Amino acid sequence: MKTFLSRHRFEVLALGLASLFCALHAWVERSPSVGLQVGSGSGDNVILRSLHIFEGRATDLQFRIRGVRPPHPDVVVVAVDEKSVQDFGRWPWPRQHVARALDQLREAGVGAVGLDMTFTDEVRDERADAFADALETLDSALAQTSEPSPALLALREELKGRSVDSGDAALAAALARTPQVVQGVIVYPDTDLEQFALQAQEREPMLAGHLVRQFPGSVPGSLHEVDPDTLRVWRGHSIQVPLPAFVQAGKRLGHFNFAPDFDGAVRRVPVFALLEGPRGLLPMLELQTAAAYFGAEVQPEYDADLRQLTGARLRRPDGSLLPLYVPVPINDPFIPVNYPGPAKVFPTLSLSDVVEGRFDPAAVRGKAVLVGVTLVGNFDQRVTPFSELEPGVYVHAAFLSNILSQDFLTRPLAALPLEMLFMLGAALLLARLLPRVRFAWKLGAMVLLGAGWLAVDQLLFSRGIQVATVLPLLSLVASVFGVVFLGYFSVDAEKQRLRETFQHYLDASVMEQVIEHPEKLKLGGERKELTVLFSDIRGFTTLSESLSPEQLVGFVNEYLTPMTDVVFENGGTLDKYIGDAIMAFWGAPVDQPDHALRACSAALGFLERLGEMRGRWRKAGLPEVDIGVGINSGPMNVGHMGTANRFNYTVMGDAVNLGSRLEGLNKTYDTRIIISAGTYAQVQGHVTARRLGVVRVVGKSAVTDIYELRALGRPTGINARAIQVFEAGVAHFIGRDFTAAEASFREVLTLWPEDGPSLRYLEELNTLRWKRPGPEWDGVFTATTK
Repeated sequence: MKTFLSRHRFEVLALGLASLFCALHAWVERSPSVGLQVGSGSGDNVILRSLHIFEGRATDLQFRIRGVRPPHPDVVVVAVDEKSVQDFGRWPWPRQHVARALDQLREAGVGAVGLDMTFTDEVRDERADAFADALETLDSALAQTSEPSPALLALREELKGRSVDSGDAALAAALARTPQVVQGVIVYPDTDLEQFALQAQEREPMLAGHLVRQFPGSVPGSLHEVDPDTLRVWRGHSIQVPLPAFVQAGKRLGHFNFAPDFDGAVRRVPVFALLEGPRGLLPMLELQTAAAYFGAEVQPEYDADLRQLTGARLRRPDGSLLPLYVPVPINDPFIPVNYPGPAKVFPTLSLSDVVEGRFDPAAVRGKAVLVGVTLVGNFDQRVTPFSELEPGVYVHAAFLSNILSQDFLTRPLAALPLEMLFMLGAALLLARLLPRVRFAWKLGAMVLLGAGWLAVDQLLFSRGIQVATVLPLLSLVASVFGVVFLGYFSVDAEKQRLRETFQHYLDASVMEQVIEHPEKLKLGGERKELTVLFSDIRGFTTLSESLSPEQLVGFVNEYLTPMTDVVFENGGTLDKYIGDAIMAFWGAPVDQPDHALRACSAALGFLERLGEMRGRWRKAGLPEVDIGVGINSGPMNVGHMGTANRFNYTVMGDAVNLGSRLEGLNKTYDTRIIISAGTYAQVQGHVTARRLGVVRVVGKSAVTDIYELRALGRPTGINARAIQVFEAGVAHFIGRDFTAAEASFREVLTLWPEDGPSLRYLEELNTLRWKRPGPEWDGVFTATTK
């Protein structure tokens, strides 16, 4: 078990953190967002409040990113605005004006009217009282007259009419004439019971016909008997009941309460309110207005299996259901408002223009009109995703538009499992990926996954599907930081140690590959086919005697720096510096199928960089030096060799020794780069090289062919001819045909004047002319020095 946890510590940590956030997510999912009043009472939990606030702010941002959408064309707002106040004075107005506005809307053919205002107090009309007093006085005088004149009787009728022409009576009459009006009411909690106790005794009995007490079953005509206490629904004690005359005159009541989130923003609304006095469900203003718009009644949808309200439908008088559905979240008594935009997206009329008839009847004909107060400074100002100060009537207009358009923000039941799957999957992916990449990639992986989730989130949001934003991102960040933090003390620390060890003799790209497979870096190493390179400055001993110690160190450092860069540029491993000499190899620790060609490219790069440096040295008055390079390919032991506490990553074996010997042969053949037959076999066809002959190096009895490397690419033109003639001369020399050999080498000199190997062979031929070789002579050059 301990070994398993050690090997999979990143996965265990990441999945543990993700599981913790999944549990937190499930808890938040079961805890409704708390508004004005919620039966669960979970609003005191700081964690829950904070998560809901952050999620709400994320939703606000999603609305702004999504942008404005056109609302349902049949939603119109009639506003008590600044113009209305200029026309009729400070609000509230005499109720005759409201009554007249309702009559104007009815005559224009309005489909439905929702009043985002309530009329709970009786208003005394002083003028009507004066007419009533005058009528009483006239009646007393007429009682003493046997035959009243027709003029007095006409006056009495006028006074009688004026005495009852109060605002309340006018509004009650207008409500009776306009059955498609929904009166708005305010739900109050138990804490306000004492304040409305007297009103409750007088008016609550009138509410019975406006409350939903039974839920239709799945079988037509059946009803569910439901205990309201088992319902997860927004609760209040009762409502501030309008005047009895208004309740009796109107057909519909709907609450216009808001349930703000913890930060005060209105992002969701309660579809139903469960009242205690009397007991029953009261639909919201928007839902009742939609019912009036279609001439239907609100029917709650109850799931007997879940024992919860799941939505609301509209039923026509004939019993048929309209194809509209208002979903209610299972775990939340509030439904999100899918705001189409700020207030300006809704067509708005001034209430004073409606009262005076100064509007186009087509603007309201057959439409759902909401009447509310939009005056700046009134108490009905709300925070919405699009505005910090929005009149509440436009929040109602937004949700009414959602109902009519069937354009809701819904959260599918599959959302929670899918979010958890993302949290766990992302954690596992990060646990497998992050320990193997550098910090920039760690950050990039987190940003990529986070951006991917946000993109999917926004795409779904624009299609009316709401998924969680905050907790999946928090889980992602926690997993990243957990893995990174653990990696700092384990894998990252080990990688840093390896990086510090290898950075001086490996190129950065090669080093990263080594770090991905640190198991290869062990004492003893492995046996592989590699290519080794040795390079040395010719005449370094003489050079060191002509320079001061400081000058010598500076000279060597200036030489070694670009040469090391060439090794790294060609993907090589710098084994060591041996004074002025360089030892490097290819094919380890990273496999390189073209290791021989890389080494040849590096050797030619040495000569190119040396040419640049010699120009600078000449100008500085420093000696001009040359170098020799030996390259061999073959089986070698490679790995960390040394003690358990102190070792070097190097190569060993006969093939390594041969590479060192070849470097020394450059002085004999007057060449700069010599490669072995093993190397030539791997690069033949890719380089310009010529066979120099056969040699027997110090310490070896076996012989080997050696080649001079001249350039990359196949030889052409004069070079091809010179190489062909030279190699023919070598073959003649080994075959004891010295005359033909001499002719060949002299022809090479006509093509390549001052060619060192040709001159060397001509000298040897001159010696053999005076000292004929014995039968044991085989044309092999035997080196006597290293």
